Amino acid sequence: MGLEAECTVRVGRKVSAGTAQLEGETLIFRGDFRLEIPFERMREIAVDGGALVVTADDEARFELGGPVAERWMRLIKQPKGLFEKLEIGPQSRVAVVDVRDSLFLTALRERTSNIAEGRVPEGASVVLFGAETREALRKIPLIRARMIDTGAVWIVRPKGSKSISEGDILEAVRDAGLVDTKVVALSKAYTAHKCVIPLEMRGQLRRRPPVLTIPPSAPVLGSTTAGAAAPKPKAGAASRVAAKKSEGVPGKKSPSSTKKSEPKTEPKKKKH
Repeated sequence: MGLEAECTVRVGRKVSAGTAQLEGETLIFRGDFRLEIPFERMREIAVDGGALVVTADDEARFELGGPVAERWMRLIKQPKGLFEKLEIGPQSRVAVVDVRDSLFLTALRERTSNIAEGRVPEGASVVLFGAETREALRKIPLIRARMIDTGAVWIVRPKGSKSISEGDILEAVRDAGLVDTKVVALSKAYTAHKCVIPLEMRGQLRRRPPVLTIPPSAPVLGSTTAGAAAPKPKAGAASRVAAKKSEGVPGKKSPSSTKKSEPKTEPKKKKH
């Protein structure tokens, strides 16, 4: 995710080897100590020999080597615009599904007119998919099935949500046969994870996941068309119809006629 480099960092008397990373608009270092410096807090940025020197609360020297230090300084001083980070140009064909950031959607419509909203056309090259909960991640295999081999899906999740985490996304992406390659801060409220098809899996035929649909409802009684079979009568109705037919057949007695009438008896009078 982002740009990474192994380096040594010096802050005052502290020195540590570790990993430096440019993620979104933040410079991060993980080693014996941790640094996280947002671009907006940086007062001075320079290259001194092979070191990137960043001054925020303190001065930090990142021993990256000349070429890498120069490149990182340019990226920090002139950060890419959001759509450059998302690799979306005026001619890009974009599919948008379940993304709820209205300000971002307004800006996207101004960026390109080639947008399919609420669906993923066959062969879509860029898909923006909003996932607010873990359950929503079940759609990822369906989206992958409609992507081209060189396409990308950006999974947009709310920051700091308890309903979905970065770990949930990484697990769902791996299960769908994708890899997570980049993270971009979409806005103050949302983060976007770029996911692509691995190189070794491109060009391979893949079985589409089954699409589960709700079966059509049963036809309404009395709405059968000509030639259609009439609904079967209930068991109780069938027995009554059979009984009526048997009344008109000679020699055949209905069930009610087989019972003999019993003579009525008067109650005995009590002797006084």
